[in-house]
Amino acid sequence: MTTTAPADAQPLPGLIRIGCGLNAITDEELERICEANPGWKFELDAGGALVINARPYGEVPDVCTEIGAQVGNWRVRGGGGRARDSSAGYRISDDPDSGPLLEPDVSWVSPERLAAATREDVKGAMSFNPDFVVEIRSPSDRLRDQQTKMDIWMHYGVRLGWLVDLDACNVWIYRPDQDPQLLERPATLDGEDVLVGLEVDCAEIWRLADEANRD
Repeated sequence: MTTTAPADAQPLPGLIRIGCGLNAITDEELERICEANPGWKFELDAGGALVINARPYGEVPDVCTEIGAQVGNWRVRGGGGRARDSSAGYRISDDPDSGPLLEPDVSWVSPERLAAATREDVKGAMSFNPDFVVEIRSPSDRLRDQQTKMDIWMHYGVRLGWLVDLDACNVWIYRPDQDPQLLERPATLDGEDVLVGLEVDCAEIWRLADEANRD
């Protein structure tokens, strides 16, 4: 069994990091920054640094869409809650004004967490952690960086996470207080006891990955 290190001991990886003490940035200000800089992804880490990455390109958005569509269909068929894409942000801390603000590629929030949330909690960046996240690694991403981000998600209470490695065609499954489980080119991915009844068909994911890896 593994114990995730405190999130403030794991700087959020990114192409550019700008200083600390930037937690005074409001959700509305961050939204304006994003709107003014298309093609870039902005997050805030636990230390207050603004972390900037290029928006995914190539096969990554298509894989996000594929997984998001299957999660969304499951939600409509009875899973409930709220499924969100890579534009969704979460301030995952007890203090909504100072916690890290992260954007997963795909996420889902359970009906129970939504029911306990206030209107302010769900306005802009949600002021709580999702139950489920997916991060997609493209060939240009470092695996260790993506694993660090997954560790941060799990530290803040995510109940199930998938790190999809398109370069190696495998998936790392993250569960609370467990070592990640590596699945090599799985045919399906199970929502387990978090997204009960969800089974994601991975055929299109690996087709897209193979196409990209041939280029």
